[in-house]
Amino acid sequence: MIGRILFLLLAVAVLAGLLYLQEPESSNPAATPAQAAAPEPGFVALSAQIIETGDNGQPLYTLDAQRISQPTPEGTIYLTSPVLHYEPPGAKPWVLTAQQGQLPQSAQNADLSGMVDARGIPQGSQRMIHFRTSTLHVDMQKQLATTPAVVHIDWGGSLVSGRGMHADLKSGEVELFHAVNGTILR
Repeated sequence: MIGRILFLLLAVAVLAGLLYLQEPESSNPAATPAQAAAPEPGFVALSAQIIETGDNGQPLYTLDAQRISQPTPEGTIYLTSPVLHYEPPGAKPWVLTAQQGQLPQSAQNADLSGMVDARGIPQGSQRMIHFRTSTLHVDMQKQLATTPAVVHIDWGGSLVSGRGMHADLKSGEVELFHAVNGTILR
């Protein structure tokens, strides 16, 4: 009986000694390779707004979205339900909406997708142009909107559709490339 008690005390003492000599991982100042290679966290913002200003300090665009996320600090910015109020210098404002969108880190352009709707009055025109498509690339520095997808345009009652578009948002010049069809009112 005493032998068993001594054996049990010796086993507990050895276990306690091993636990005491073992260094906890949190006190180890040297990071493991997996920890050292871990990327910095990005951000997520809900019901957020981004305001980008031009060289003159005035807003170039205001972007509202249900969700704005950037998984890595210098990566792509992802948008959910974006509403882009685009105010190019020397031109009238545009409003673009979509289900999703992406901006590169530089935020010089935007790729919108899912029920894209764009409205604005081109410079020199009195009539609003409204176009709907499934995808749209907007170069905010050059003030250009392009898509390879089908586009439906309503420009002051003139209805035109086609596949593939190049639109100069400042001048109002719009080119459709394929399967162009519509009614133009004068």
